[in-house]
Amino acid sequence: MKHKIQIILANIKNTFQHETAYFTESWSNILSTVFYTITLLIFINILYTNIDTFAGYSKNEMFFIVFIGQLTFYIGWGIFAGNIEILSDDIYNGTLDFILLKPVSSIFFVSLRKLPIVSAIRDGLPNILTIVILINWSALSLNTINIIWGIIIFIMGQIIWHCIRFILILPSFWLGSAKQFWGVSYELQDTHNVPFEGYVRGLRIFFSTVLPILIVNAMSVSVMLNRSSGMIMTVWATLVAIVFLIIINWLWKISLRNYTSATS
Repeated sequence: MKHKIQIILANIKNTFQHETAYFTESWSNILSTVFYTITLLIFINILYTNIDTFAGYSKNEMFFIVFIGQLTFYIGWGIFAGNIEILSDDIYNGTLDFILLKPVSSIFFVSLRKLPIVSAIRDGLPNILTIVILINWSALSLNTINIIWGIIIFIMGQIIWHCIRFILILPSFWLGSAKQFWGVSYELQDTHNVPFEGYVRGLRIFFSTVLPILIVNAMSVSVMLNRSSGMIMTVWATLVAIVFLIIINWLWKISLRNYTSATS
């Protein structure tokens, strides 16, 4: 564990040095995310001129969903997702060989080799602060216990999303590139701004078990706002996360066997 922590800290330092050296090269990312957030907030305002609630959620609560959704994006996608996407190039170019030679778990290293925290803060802070200002926090049904449950569910959801993205890139071992499969994950993320209660029961079960994309955002928000049982949802999210971690470790071993036979 100590060795892995040292590797994570080294990766953060290396990524930080790269980001600060080329800090202004990706300002377009800020513009695109700001435009997306403004468009989404305008849509919510227009929506609530015609209705009082959506799936039982007021406009203020919808802003809270968007707030958690932005955290979901900038943590899960801004910091961790890029590692999985470049794995496809490593497989295609054969540079994965060098990673496999390192004296550390390969799946651990490819998941955390780059941690662009500076970029995530640079791109996300303007949007998140805007939403924070728009939310009437005193009107939300938040309490300490539910917030803690919600944070745990949020973390489990991030782990699950990492696993889903990882699974979508693994066909690269057989096809050479699987970015077309990876692109599906961008479509799936659109569920981040839909309330958990907005889905019919069958879809709630499906999207929290078979394809558990609702856990990180919709389920965590539902618990924080005291609409679902914190303990039950936390236990469920934790079990699903454990199952998906087992699945990706198993699939990774199968994929590496194919990669070895293909390059031998």
